[in-house]
Amino acid sequence: MNVVRFLCLAGLTLALSGCGRGVPVTGTVTRGGSPLSAGLITIEPDASSDTKGTGASALIRDGKFEIVKGKHLVPGHYVVRVSPETLGSGMDLKTAPPQFKPWESKVEISSDEQPMNLEVPMK
Repeated sequence: MNVVRFLCLAGLTLALSGCGRGVPVTGTVTRGGSPLSAGLITIEPDASSDTKGTGASALIRDGKFEIVKGKHLVPGHYVVRVSPETLGSGMDLKTAPPQFKPWESKVEISSDEQPMNLEVPMK
């Protein structure tokens, strides 16, 4: 009985961990050649590809973002969206992060964990 319990626990652990298939995704986001001070990046599987799994999002701070391995982004084809940070109630508009139209592009994420460098156009 202990062997069965051990195998069930091991199987559950593997299922919850995603079997280690996810890769971390880090990178930089620039706009007009300068680091984007603040924003949000969302990465979702490209519906026109065979990439399966969930998407992930992260805050952009000083042009940098990081999506950790635990988010289970598997190598494949994705749609990446960069949006401005939402202005909050009582924010000083003089110091608020820049506002711009949301931008999207298609990218390929590989297992070699190379940083992703994105340039959001000014228009």
